[in-house]
Amino acid sequence: MTGALDGVKVVELVDEPVEYCGRLLAGLGAEVVKIEPPEGAASRHAGPYVEGRDGDLDASLDFWHFNVGKRSVVVDDDETARRVCAAADVVIHTLGSSRAAARGLDHESLSAGSSGLVSCVITPFGLTGPWADYAADDLVLMALGGSMAVCGYGTDDPPLACWGDQAWLTAATYGAIAVLAALDFRARTGQGQLIDVSAHQASASMTEWHVMTYLCTGSPMARFRHPTVTARDGKQVAALIPDFLGPHVFTHFLAMLEADGVAGPLADPAFEDPRHRARGYGELMAATQRLADRHDGEELFRLGQEAGLPWGVIRTPDETLDDRHLRARGHFVEIDGVTHVGAPIVANGSPFRFDRPPPRLGEHTREVLDQLEQPT
Repeated sequence: MTGALDGVKVVELVDEPVEYCGRLLAGLGAEVVKIEPPEGAASRHAGPYVEGRDGDLDASLDFWHFNVGKRSVVVDDDETARRVCAAADVVIHTLGSSRAAARGLDHESLSAGSSGLVSCVITPFGLTGPWADYAADDLVLMALGGSMAVCGYGTDDPPLACWGDQAWLTAATYGAIAVLAALDFRARTGQGQLIDVSAHQASASMTEWHVMTYLCTGSPMARFRHPTVTARDGKQVAALIPDFLGPHVFTHFLAMLEADGVAGPLADPAFEDPRHRARGYGELMAATQRLADRHDGEELFRLGQEAGLPWGVIRTPDETLDDRHLRARGHFVEIDGVTHVGAPIVANGSPFRFDRPPPRLGEHTREVLDQLEQPT
């Protein structure tokens, strides 16, 4: 079976963690060529390094993760970069309007000879607006987008940073989605387009129901500690008791507690009233902790799930790697003896897969440039 994007040529001039956009397209079958400077992409200089090979540009685990499935071309001049881009169906870059235009890598210049070109530009604040030329890292983007305002332990505590470059990774994901839509549009009309992705807007899109709550009530939602309990083996378990899922939630929750003899005050019929439960939510968590004291984390996770509750044990990376459910769905893939995080989706007709390991610096330069010389 072939990938959904087999035959689609993608060129990226990006760096971490926007590289995730090209990673997704590569997994869907696109031929993704990464243009790098002679010193290599910045992500090659980010540790940790495999087997302690600090400074080895072909050993960065950061680079490996974001660039599996791609090819690497070293280019040290804009004329060659433009030629590589001109042969592509999709170009992804992180250059602002002025920088892209100065290098002849803006959409108008690149699409002059190819009206079907799709350009996806991912920048901190987008190509238009009063902040278009501002710089930002993920911390700034999550703060300005409003996502950080709802991350933390309580209203009186300061907000917390969202770990893992969430704004940039979300922007990269949105970029990949937009590229897929643009390719579908091109298939129907023959026309390419410019896609303008703002990581700031990506952050603002992650505020979930918090913005809607403010629009409807005029009051911001307070930060709160996520409901977790400690099982008898020391494992933390996320144990939410969400009334909003329906009246069955408390009924099943109470039955589970009573089966273990730890219901305590919750056996009082007054707790059948959701308003009373809301005022006494601490009692629900106290009862959950009494239950947790009697079970290991994995047992507690499954007890909650059997009761129809959205509970889950908080796994460490090594435990995630051994997760039987993820392995059953083929989430991890082996390439040249190295385990990589694989498909976030399962598509039976056009599978998500990686056919090549992360590229060595400049590994495909000659191959790609030679292809440019061949007649079409």
